[in-house]
Amino acid sequence: MHKSNTGLWWMLFSAFCFALMGAFTHSLKDTFDWRVTGFARAFINFVLIIILARATNKPIIFWNVPSSLWWRSIAGTISILCTFYVFAHLPIAEATSLSNLVPIWMALLIAVVENKLVPRSVLISIVLSIIGVVLIQQPHFDQGSFAVYVGITQALFAAIAVYNLHRTKNLHPTTVVAHFTGVASLVTFLVMLPSLSIMLDGAKYSWPVIISLLGVGITGTAAQLAMTRAYILGNPSINSTVGLAQVAFATVLDILIWNRLFGFETILGILLITIPTTFFVARVQIRNRAQGV
Repeated sequence: MHKSNTGLWWMLFSAFCFALMGAFTHSLKDTFDWRVTGFARAFINFVLIIILARATNKPIIFWNVPSSLWWRSIAGTISILCTFYVFAHLPIAEATSLSNLVPIWMALLIAVVENKLVPRSVLISIVLSIIGVVLIQQPHFDQGSFAVYVGITQALFAAIAVYNLHRTKNLHPTTVVAHFTGVASLVTFLVMLPSLSIMLDGAKYSWPVIISLLGVGITGTAAQLAMTRAYILGNPSINSTVGLAQVAFATVLDILIWNRLFGFETILGILLITIPTTFFVARVQIRNRAQGV
């Protein structure tokens, strides 16, 4: 299978796992402060990736790494903090849609940093996707919610992270994820210190809560590994747009788990977001078949 095609499917799997992580996170919003959940996500992710690396004899390097990996880890950590704040203050579909404003920031980053034009097909898909996000998010924009602005900021730092992730293609994915989650665990622990008493309250740890916490960590680990593989294999602009499928996945989870009802604007927004994903997957498949790949 052509590596760009493989990258798209890895990105779709990553989007699904991130949507599941958002669902687990949203289910914990009344039990823990968002800072506790953010730390749990980073630390469980870190422990799991270390175990996986040791079990498979994969390399783990923390200090002697390229600057692009440090940029990826620092920007990704800020993105995590913003993400869990947004998930604690907005419904899952709206929170996820904001977290996936990455393509427009990605297009701007590539245009500025690499001094190149973004392909027309990518620009059209970005426009369609952003319109879809706005339609889904519209009520919260009207309310001027602070969480909306945090979500937009999260997307900026996520774009910086994934841009540098694409530049770490010579590193093994376990090295990249271990470095990122190690940095994120340290920073989120420091941010969580004011809420430490909440985390240590044993009465909060019922089985559903424990399962949700583990779910946050496991799905976050799977999503990070899949996303890392996707950005190593494929174009960052296209992968960012395909990653918007996470919004559609999250919306379905909202309907199935929380019985949410969506209006015409939201449904239209979901379609506008999923069309670019379908377009890119179909285009790569057709191209590869024509080339006999």
